Amino acid sequence: KAQPVVRCAQSGANSVWTGARLGFMKSPTGRALLLALFVGSGAQAQGPTVQDATALARAALAQIDGTIALSGTSEPVEVLRDKFGIPHIYAKNTGDLFFAQGFVVAQDRMWQLEMWRRNGEGRLAEVLGKDYVRRDTFARLLQFRGNWDAEYQKYHPQGKLIFDSFARGVNAAIQKALDEKRIPVEFDRMGFAPQPLWTAKTILTRMPGWAMVSNVPSEVTRALDIKRLGLEKTRELRPTEPEKAYTIPEGLNLDDIDPAILDITKDANNYRFPEFAAAATAPAAVLDASSDWTYAERPNASNNWVVSGARSTTGKPLLANDPHRDVVNPSLRYLVHLNAPGWNVIGATEPGVPGVAVGHNDRVAWGFTILGTDQQDLYVEETDPSNPNRYMWMGEWRDMIVDRELIFVRGQSDPIDVTLKRTHHGPVLYENKDRHRAYAVRWSGAETGGAGYVGALGMMQSRNWPEFKTNMARAWFLPSHSIVYADVDGNIGYLGVSLAPVRRNWDGLLPVPGKDGKYEWEGYVGYDKLPGSFNGAEGFYNTSNNDVISKMVPGYSLPLAFEYGAPYRYDRVHEVLAAKTKMSITDMQALQQDALSIPARTLVPLLLKVRFDKPELIQAQKLLAGWDFVLSKESAAAAAYEFFQMKLPPLAYAPHVPQAERAVFKRYDFGRVLRWMTDPDAAYGSTPLERVAARDRILATAFAESIAALTKLRGGDAKAWLWGDIHTADFVHPISLLKRTGAMDVFAITPTRRGGDGATVMATGNASESGTRQQHGASFSFVADVADWDRSTFLSAPGISAQPLSPNYSNLIESWAIGRGNVLAFSRAKVEEVKANTLMLQPIR
Repeated sequence: KAQPVVRCAQSGANSVWTGARLGFMKSPTGRALLLALFVGSGAQAQGPTVQDATALARAALAQIDGTIALSGTSEPVEVLRDKFGIPHIYAKNTGDLFFAQGFVVAQDRMWQLEMWRRNGEGRLAEVLGKDYVRRDTFARLLQFRGNWDAEYQKYHPQGKLIFDSFARGVNAAIQKALDEKRIPVEFDRMGFAPQPLWTAKTILTRMPGWAMVSNVPSEVTRALDIKRLGLEKTRELRPTEPEKAYTIPEGLNLDDIDPAILDITKDANNYRFPEFAAAATAPAAVLDASSDWTYAERPNASNNWVVSGARSTTGKPLLANDPHRDVVNPSLRYLVHLNAPGWNVIGATEPGVPGVAVGHNDRVAWGFTILGTDQQDLYVEETDPSNPNRYMWMGEWRDMIVDRELIFVRGQSDPIDVTLKRTHHGPVLYENKDRHRAYAVRWSGAETGGAGYVGALGMMQSRNWPEFKTNMARAWFLPSHSIVYADVDGNIGYLGVSLAPVRRNWDGLLPVPGKDGKYEWEGYVGYDKLPGSFNGAEGFYNTSNNDVISKMVPGYSLPLAFEYGAPYRYDRVHEVLAAKTKMSITDMQALQQDALSIPARTLVPLLLKVRFDKPELIQAQKLLAGWDFVLSKESAAAAAYEFFQMKLPPLAYAPHVPQAERAVFKRYDFGRVLRWMTDPDAAYGSTPLERVAARDRILATAFAESIAALTKLRGGDAKAWLWGDIHTADFVHPISLLKRTGAMDVFAITPTRRGGDGATVMATGNASESGTRQQHGASFSFVADVADWDRSTFLSAPGISAQPLSPNYSNLIESWAIGRGNVLAFSRAKVEEVKANTLMLQPIR
């Protein structure tokens, strides 16, 4: 038999056991060494008292004033933290600048960085236990396998210096905390210590980018739907955006598709660590993330827009961006200002990524939303019945590449030896040995330059539109983005950026057979062929994960995606910008907080025509009669509407769903609901009158059920129905949910009342009636004033620092909750004006 290519590896070049042999790692000596490293400070058997936790948290607070002597910088570095907690870093060279960024972010977010590193490297099981072996295996499957020198260069000509410096800065902060026994309290509660093991490769792991381009789950789900419902019914009930009459790829046997293909991807990048938490202690109304019916609002959604000087009160462009992801504690975003020769940029990034992903330098501002390009495909490989490590391609058996790695598991003396397989298409997610099939994923993240958001390093130094486009084309591969642009010369622009595969024979909506070579990617779409516009006649650009091709680039022919977000947020922003002659900073901020629901403008007038005979329903209907469709947190009508639109989709879908499927069918497209309620089709009746009558019965039933649910939750007095009392952002720290944590009030943050929902510009996504808590949305947003950078503003929550008892732990929630922007100081004079702390990083000579 032909032998597979087998390569033994450990957990990558940045693990503590790099270079060790498998035999040593299975020896008692090797295991003892690793256990000593992993156990760290050791967890108490019982949770601490509030006083214990407070003392631990206070003792661990990072030094943010005075002088710290460090090995790692060549010149002194000044760090001025402003009153909001943002570090403004002034260095004399590139290496020192990014070393300092790594150091200060680790001061503020050490536990978050440790979990981010372990998530990306596949090392969570070491500290969280056996439930994380599957997730660690997946992370290792996704690791970059190409040329590392080319990888570093792809993001920036000084990429290796930047990544090494940032990693050394993180390590320096960790080592300082270990040496001084000032480890953040989270580590004490979880029973391990942080490890100063960051390298350049740590920053470039692929796991964080998976969720940003994850099309494979929808391919599998769509195939399973077709198996159960048939092709035509699946197209009807779960349409693409834009709609497409997709077909089953030639050669694909749907019997080869089963849900187990996706098992290894479950909980990828979930920082809530559900298996390690006591579910019983979680708030009862936390969002049920398994429900996904509303608005096609995705966790990676966002809004951005830019207006020209002709449409602003300043005479120069104004730019706004509110990227949407999980609203969590610690926050996903970290704000920083970087200043050194060749660098002067401020904005937000993810804590584990150097630089600034969204913000402005002294000449250019930019903001992004997810474009939604399909950057993944699932290949069904036929394997050799006599050797599952071989697969068929173009009439010949090919050997898979097989790697063996060790996953060390908390509580177990022996590591788990896992096998990772790859075909030429990519990593194998699953094998069905009975059917002789393997399932491999090809995705843009596997390419050189495929780490998420790191490509922003290039655009940080852009001085004008041509440089901006060139830098984006060279460095930005993932995720796909719709970028809005503004510069000090008065220019505005839109740019779609993506490493977009060229598919000649299919649309990417379903898995494809891999053996015949018929469904291979034929390179990538050239950046000059991606959508873009510069100084357009309308005087503004806006995107909200919508179908930008049909909305913004008429006549554009390349199909980039068929899974865009719903259009409601885009439509509302466009409506406001088109109606407003001049936009001010205040107007831009107000639009970011806009809670008018476009779906409500469609549904409520229909509901008001329905006749009710029960007094409680008549009274509730009267609430809606005088409502302005704004989902204000002070509105009882908003709550009545929200519960109504939660109840409506299954009822609206029922006439279209086969009887046998109604009990299990859960994923609804809200666009379909609006269409059917506005213009009920033949599924609702034989004649127009029958259809309208059936539609009205559905509306009446949904409303009656919603008011019953609302009354059960809040009582019969509508004064107790205020949407903000029901709809909150809770910022529950994962540590607060640990089974053995005990009293950890030190992490507690008072829930914040919220307006809006997943379809409003102020996206505060809650996806089911069992969960009205906000889980997704803009934990960070900013407005850039090109005429005077110091007039720019930002919002962020809960705080820059994740250290409880820090003055910067939750100090930004109040302004975030009311939408009042904080000054985003940029000039040295303005920074000095709002300065709160001064820290000098002094090199040890």
